[in-house]
Amino acid sequence: MKYSEAEKQIKALSSKYDIDMHGGNFDVAYNGKTYVIYVSSIYAYGLYVDDVNKFSGMPFSNKLYMIMAELAMTPLDERAEEKKHYIKIFDGGFGYLNIDISTGKMKTDNVREFYDFKTKFTDKEIEQLKQRDDVPLDRNKVRFEEVEDE
Repeated sequence: MKYSEAEKQIKALSSKYDIDMHGGNFDVAYNGKTYVIYVSSIYAYGLYVDDVNKFSGMPFSNKLYMIMAELAMTPLDERAEEKKHYIKIFDGGFGYLNIDISTGKMKTDNVREFYDFKTKFTDKEIEQLKQRDDVPLDRNKVRFEEVEDE
């Protein structure tokens, strides 16, 4: 389970739950108060409840615990979203690599993904693109711009 998936599921339980990556841990607070449960970001299976009595009285505490347990069981390197990059082939607002998802053909345009065009690429996808003869990905000639939060 990704951190983003856990956050989405927890926020769906109650708007009173707050998520924070305090100190690298995935912390859940209730009603703006102190953190009640957290998953360690450095220990596999590290799931901690601060006050069991307080926690068990919270709404949907069983569901919250199950979400957090699934996150804790997820290998550490699989929890974070993979960073994505735009590939800037030449200067200007229309100098970004776009790949047609249905045909695989390349064109340059802006960064906006629409219709069947992909503009955001993971490191793994970039490595796959480098194997193609029709996609110029010489690191000396193109720039990779990190995609900000989606």
